[in-house]
Amino acid sequence: MKKTMENDGIDREELEEIAIRQGEKIAALGQLAGGIAHDFNNYLMSIIGNATMIQKTDDIDRIKEYAERIIHISQSAASLTKKILMFSKKESSTNKPVNLKNILDNTYNMMEFILCKEINLIYSYGASDEIILGDESQLESMIMNMILNSRDAMGEKHGKIKIGTKDTVVYYDMVLSHGEIIKPGKYITIYVEDDASGMDEDTFNRIFEPYFTTKNKTKGTGLGLSVVFGTVKSHRGFINVESKVNVGTKFEIHIPVHSSGEVLNKRTIKEIDSNIVMLVDDDVNVLNVEAEMLEDLGYDVVKFNNPLRALEYYKKKWENISFSVIDLMMPELGGRELYKEMHLINKDAAVIFITGYAHQTEYEDLKIRGLTIVEKPFTYDELSQVIASMYK
Repeated sequence: MKKTMENDGIDREELEEIAIRQGEKIAALGQLAGGIAHDFNNYLMSIIGNATMIQKTDDIDRIKEYAERIIHISQSAASLTKKILMFSKKESSTNKPVNLKNILDNTYNMMEFILCKEINLIYSYGASDEIILGDESQLESMIMNMILNSRDAMGEKHGKIKIGTKDTVVYYDMVLSHGEIIKPGKYITIYVEDDASGMDEDTFNRIFEPYFTTKNKTKGTGLGLSVVFGTVKSHRGFINVESKVNVGTKFEIHIPVHSSGEVLNKRTIKEIDSNIVMLVDDDVNVLNVEAEMLEDLGYDVVKFNNPLRALEYYKKKWENISFSVIDLMMPELGGRELYKEMHLINKDAAVIFITGYAHQTEYEDLKIRGLTIVEKPFTYDELSQVIASMYK
C-alpha cells in the first residue's frame, strides 16, 4: 500500500496542537528523568572524586591525569544538558531558517535514551542541504512521534528503525491523489522506516485522523501521527507512506529546501597591532576562567560582567580592540543587542558569541549571517581553534 498526503487540513485549533506537542515532550522527559538523574549524579561523583584527589597529591603526572578525567566527564555531562534542552524548549509558531541536520542529530541522541535495547536505531544524514524554513520545536516533535510510532508498532519484538534524509527534486507540478499540487523545486526528504508489523488497509487509510489509534487506552491518545500531518502542513511539505503487513512501514516527509539559507561570508578578525580582546560575560566565575584562557593564548583581556559598561568602553576604544568574546544571554543588554550597538560604531566588528543555552538551532540566524557561536562548556583547545579560524 502506498499513500501520498500533502499539507492539507486537519481542522483543529492551533492551541490544541501546541498543547499536544508540549505534552508529548513532557512525557518523553518523564521517561528520561530517572536515567538522566542517575547519570548526572555519577558524573558529579567522578568530578568531585577526581578534584579531591588533585588536592591530595603533589605528583604532576597524577594531577594531569585527574584533570583530564574531569574534562572528559564534564563534556559527557554537558551532552546530557543538550538533550534535555532539546525537548524542554517551549513551543514556537515562528518559521525561520533552521538546521535540519542539527535537529535530527539531537533527536537521534535523545531517542537512544528512550528506546529499549531490543530496538536498533540506525541514523544517516544523506541530504546535501541542511537549512530549511521551519519551526524547530514542531520538527523535533514530528520526528520523535514518527520514531515512537514505529517503536509502538513493534510491540515486544526486536527490530530496527532507520531514520535519515536524502535529496528529492520535483521537476514539474505534481498533482496528488486528493487534488493538491506540489510545486517544483528541491526538497529534503526525512524518512523513518521500521520492520514492524505493518498496517492493514483500514488502519492505513486512517492513520492521519485525529484521535484514531490502534493502541489500548493505557498507551496514548492516537494524536501522534495527526500532529505529524499538521506539522507537514505548516512546513509546505507532503508525505509518502508505504506499508506491508508483517514487513514494515516507511514514512517519507518532503520539506522544501530554504533557498536563501546560504551562509554569508564569515566575519573575520582583521590583523591590527593591538592584541586586546574585549570579554563580556555576566557570570563572574565563568568570566574569570575565560579571561585566563585568552591570556594564556597571548591576548590582553579587558573583561566586563556588565554589558552596558562594555559598550561604553567599546565606544571609546573600539579601534584598539582586535575582537570581542560576548555571552549571548545577559541581563540589561543581551549579546545580540550589544553586537548591534557595536556594529553601528564599527561595521567590521569581529565577535565570537558564547552561550550556555546549548540549543544548536536557537541562534541559526546568526550563523547564517556569518557570525561565530561557541557553546559552553568549551575547552581551551576549542577556543584556540575558533579564534585561529577567524583570522584572514
